[in-house]
Amino acid sequence: MTRASNDNVAMPDKRAVVEHNRRMWDRLAKAGIPYTRLVGTPPRTAAAKRRFLDPRGRYAGVDFAGARVLSLAGGGGWHPILFAELGADVTLVDISAAQCRTVRESARARGAAVRVVRGDMRDLSRFAQASFDVVDHQHSLVFVPDAARVIRGVGRVLAPGGTYLFSTMHPTTLRLYGTWTGTGWRPRTRYADERAIPYEDDLWEFGRTKVRAPTIEYGHRIETLVNACVKAGMVVDGLWEWSPGDGSAGEPGSDDELERWLPAFVEIRARKSAR
Repeated sequence: MTRASNDNVAMPDKRAVVEHNRRMWDRLAKAGIPYTRLVGTPPRTAAAKRRFLDPRGRYAGVDFAGARVLSLAGGGGWHPILFAELGADVTLVDISAAQCRTVRESARARGAAVRVVRGDMRDLSRFAQASFDVVDHQHSLVFVPDAARVIRGVGRVLAPGGTYLFSTMHPTTLRLYGTWTGTGWRPRTRYADERAIPYEDDLWEFGRTKVRAPTIEYGHRIETLVNACVKAGMVVDGLWEWSPGDGSAGEPGSDDELERWLPAFVEIRARKSAR
């Protein structure tokens, strides 16, 4: 995938950034890129569905049956539907109307009960304190400038003893995508600088599907994410850095090859303190 550009997008404040990214994700969803639609076919048995949903075992020991699950920014994917099929009481919150529609229609077709709410992940005020036992949040913090605000909201709605599992783009690798000089990669910004990452190309490519959508992306530092969890009353008990492939098929200097040397994602699991 070609990384997105924000060089020519003037966003005056955080609210405008989020609104801009909402429009871009509706555009990407209309084009049908893999991140915005259901990819693959889940297996039939409960155990296999759980492995499909949690292939790296991050939810080990968490019982989904009867659990109140918030799928945060989980539109367009299988997670909210599979949680429901595994017996959870599921609420999806996503900012994209198109992605909400994808989950609503797919859940209905499979007979899965998923409550769908269109909303901004930074504002969970509609939900009461301690409303959820699990908050599942995959790969979307990169699109908001204020990750700590999102995590603070999660800490409020997560019940004591509850689990928050989230992932986002790795802040080091994100700064290096598309910067190959012929001899190495050159960071686009300093690691300490959490402003939007500038990119030169706004074209998203997946095979024959190509769409221009200049999303605005932020490389939130790992210390920012961990400290936000702590301040929100959660204890971090798992942190992983990983890439989906080994980069062996990547051309020299490509993003795929970069992910051979550095992780694409950082994933964090936190538990709400019971006191």
